Amino acid sequence: MVEFRPEPTQNMRIACLWSHWKSPGEPDRLSFAAITDDPPPEIAAAGHDRCIIPIKPANIGAWLNPDAGNLAAMQALLEDPDCPY
Repeated sequence: MVEFRPEPTQNMRIACLWSHWKSPGEPDRLSFAAITDDPPPEIAAAGHDRCIIPIKPANIGAWLNPDAGNLAAMQALLEDPDCPY
């Protein structure tokens, strides 16, 4: 189990990808994956080699309503994460 307790206490908005899978004769499937990156020092010190990417509150709209033709803009959001301790 992994537990995050950011300081100061706050909700964390995690970068995720999701998909709705359909196949004839099969039940629909919803799936998602949290996007990770190299961990900050305090997470690495706890023994983890990856860390979720928290999205800044100001970037939520851009993350949830992406411009499919501008992948560089999406990458820029991931490279500018919210950084609670």
